[in-house]
Amino acid sequence: MADQASRLRKQMELWRPSPASAAVPTAQDLSRPAVQPARVIAVASGKGGVGKSNFCVNFGLALVQRGLRVVVIDADVGFANVEVLLNIAPAHSLLDLLENLRLEDIVEQSPYGLSFVSGGSGLFTESIFDHPEADRLMRDLQTLCSLYDVVLFDCAAGADPMIRRIAATCDDFVMVVTPEPTSLTDGYSLLKWLAGAGVSVSPKVVVNRVHSLAEGHETMQRLQLAAGKFLAIEVDNLGYVMDDSAIVQAVMRQVPLMIHSANSRAALCYRQIADRYLQLKIGDVPRSSTGLGFFERLFAVRRRWPFRGGDQGG
Repeated sequence: MADQASRLRKQMELWRPSPASAAVPTAQDLSRPAVQPARVIAVASGKGGVGKSNFCVNFGLALVQRGLRVVVIDADVGFANVEVLLNIAPAHSLLDLLENLRLEDIVEQSPYGLSFVSGGSGLFTESIFDHPEADRLMRDLQTLCSLYDVVLFDCAAGADPMIRRIAATCDDFVMVVTPEPTSLTDGYSLLKWLAGAGVSVSPKVVVNRVHSLAEGHETMQRLQLAAGKFLAIEVDNLGYVMDDSAIVQAVMRQVPLMIHSANSRAALCYRQIADRYLQLKIGDVPRSSTGLGFFERLFAVRRRWPFRGGDQGG
């Protein structure tokens, strides 16, 4: 255990841009470069209602509690789940970047050390990345990535065209499923859609709302078997989150589970998932064989897959 803890601390030192741990970025932080860009994690699901945004918030907080600086980007534009879970009314959202606002103007800070960028509420008829100013938007977001250790993209559920691009360029792809047959089917369909679009992903899967470890293990095995046999995709087990009444209570009170019920079964699961994720990074190979950062890769994919209205990712 001591050796494992030592290795984990060493890895975290490699990730952390500054000696300050779990600190909310200040104006000075926003003006200085990081040691290395953030690790970008896309969080997706085959269908809505599986707890994806809840996962982003609580997984992000578990990483914050491990000493990392984390920002959640609510990329499901028009559906403001992250801010609701944090009970924060943001002054601005991603859409405001298109109005020439500075990056500092749209980053929101929670009292728990977790930063986030709102996707905005209300219907929006086009993808944020379809906008003519999308290149400038991505450059602004690239600056954001230089200020944090981890960036979590809370992606729209299902086969959204933006997921294809983010999944093709992110450092890690995490898919949230539940034991329900519809969730498993839709999760498999999302992987199949990505594979058909030419996106090579090695998803890390979290099974949410399990009633027992046996149920979580069985659910994971079913997905791993189907993805391996029919799609030749290796699925990594990132962990399970137990079904817990504390989650419902936390959501109703709009206080993150990791704060509201820090000793609950589900909170323990989130800490275990965060630790497993960090351990998977110890001794990891370079993030990209090209040596390019996330946004450089995203620009390259943008040239290959131009953003346009009506794109269905085929």
